[in-house]
Amino acid sequence: MFEQEIRKLYDHLYANAGVKTPAAIGAEIGKVLHTAVYLERAEAVIPAFSATQTQDVQAAFTRMNKAWALYPPGSQIDLADFDLSYARTRLAGLTISDPRHDFLGDATEIFRSDWAKQAGGQFFTDQYVTRLAMTLLRFDPRNGDDLLDICAGTGGFLLAGLNHIRRLVPDERAAAALAAKSLKGQDADASVVAVANASLRSRLGQYATLVATGDSLRGGDFAEGAHLCIATNPPFGTKITIKDPALLQRFDLAHSSMGLSPRAPDILFLERNLRLLRPGKGRMAIVIPYQLLSGPQARFVREWLLCHGKVRAVIDLPMETFQPHTGTKASLMLVERRDRPLMLADINDDHDVFFATPRWIGHDRRGNRVYKRGTDKTLTDFPEVEAAFTRFIAEGVVGDSYKEAFTVNARRLTAEAGLRLNATFHAPQRALLNAEAQPLASLVARIFCPARFKRHYVDPGAGAVPFLGGANISELMPTGVKWLAADDPKLAELRVEEGWLLITRSGSTGIVASVPKAWAGAAVSEHVIRIVPDPAKADPGFLLAVLRSAYGQRYLARGIFGSVIDEITPTYVGELPVPTLEAAKLSAITSAVRAAEAGRAQAMGGLSDAAVLIDEAFAC
Repeated sequence: MFEQEIRKLYDHLYANAGVKTPAAIGAEIGKVLHTAVYLERAEAVIPAFSATQTQDVQAAFTRMNKAWALYPPGSQIDLADFDLSYARTRLAGLTISDPRHDFLGDATEIFRSDWAKQAGGQFFTDQYVTRLAMTLLRFDPRNGDDLLDICAGTGGFLLAGLNHIRRLVPDERAAAALAAKSLKGQDADASVVAVANASLRSRLGQYATLVATGDSLRGGDFAEGAHLCIATNPPFGTKITIKDPALLQRFDLAHSSMGLSPRAPDILFLERNLRLLRPGKGRMAIVIPYQLLSGPQARFVREWLLCHGKVRAVIDLPMETFQPHTGTKASLMLVERRDRPLMLADINDDHDVFFATPRWIGHDRRGNRVYKRGTDKTLTDFPEVEAAFTRFIAEGVVGDSYKEAFTVNARRLTAEAGLRLNATFHAPQRALLNAEAQPLASLVARIFCPARFKRHYVDPGAGAVPFLGGANISELMPTGVKWLAADDPKLAELRVEEGWLLITRSGSTGIVASVPKAWAGAAVSEHVIRIVPDPAKADPGFLLAVLRSAYGQRYLARGIFGSVIDEITPTYVGELPVPTLEAAKLSAITSAVRAAEAGRAQAMGGLSDAAVLIDEAFAC
């Protein structure tokens, strides 16, 4: 309801008022909303605007600013009387100061999202994420906390900090003064800095500049080791790799056994932000690409992080969080700076780490709002994450009220061979029949995937070998099949044999199939993991059933890494615990699989014969 009214008000002002830019319109609406809050709180006019009474909004704004000093002396609302009257009509009946609804904050987020789309969607962080960051940080400037974001973008985290202050300090003037003192940001892009400051001014009423323009990797007016709270979403992506040797020289994470190495900015910003925190007390909520928390190639980043910081919480964000602007997966991590760096072998943390895997962010992959069925409420479980974390801090437990949250002792993070920190990897796994288990690798002859190769396709015909992609292995009649020459040097490595098990390892990860007789000798993409069974150790049909079961699929999903393209490794697949079952149950499972595979082979043959008959008929 409120969102619709604000958008109607924006459209009216854009078409009719003297202010034309989103930032300017947002600033004037902010003045109107501040005036409404003043009327309700200071003059007991509730609601401030209604259909049965009229208010001189301009005069009320003057009284508000004289009492609260939110704007420069002599300021006015830069709207004509007709436009002010229209604004009053649109807001009629709403109690703007109602503590159960943050109308001013909602209005600012609406405008900020529109500004972000104009300036570049990659700078926009959803308000569910920014609000959760404040809960994780337990940010409280009344206790001396400051809040810094050196990748401020459009100011989302600083706005969340401001909203958090207003919940702590209801008095508008006191909240504004506290925010101006404790919030600070910087960004390299002057256009989004302007958006950030406009957002803060429309919400705060202050005319001071809280976000500066500058290169945060190279410097800024921020002392290392001095800040208590950081909330940030650094730019990420290998396409914007930092290569300047003079800059790389400043960072531990740019040094390797080979000397200086180019690094993606998200890696350097992780180090830069952690160094800005006060040792032993500073804490940071940072949006971090999934790859850095889970991928084997980023293990060195996690080693450095664990040596310099204590991980306190990790929330894997829903896939849609940054869509439609980018499909990159990310997590929100809470980390504290250690008193002093440790060697990895010397880490002996014994605290519990909070993890969560929320399912809904409130919009779909196209950015459209998603609602709870049958209501006008946004579909999101982030409030449940906040409640679970709050209980964890107060009582040391999460409880069972929200099943997507859990805790893990910090010792497990360093004990795990890959040092994986993503929440999904550590999620509790339901044991299959609570049976004794053995690793899959010990029950088969081999688990592997070929190396990447340069493909040279040929026309189908005599001597050509079908080449199946990952999407083909679940099809009865593979479509879009390409062909390789019989003398291709990589062919032997790519061929599969009847009875082998296949698992897609990238993209649509975790699709499982067996190789039917019709595919024996065919080539299969290197993006597919091969499992060569050993019937003397375990029945191949039983292994296929385990991999395709809910248990097996959850295990494979747990091992996914990568921020843009999902991946799993043969090594991880080989660690799958395979249960040992009693003979009767094992026989029932293997019999069912054999029957299913026979039916599959019959269906494949029937479809192939039918297609040949169609082709022959058309040829006639």
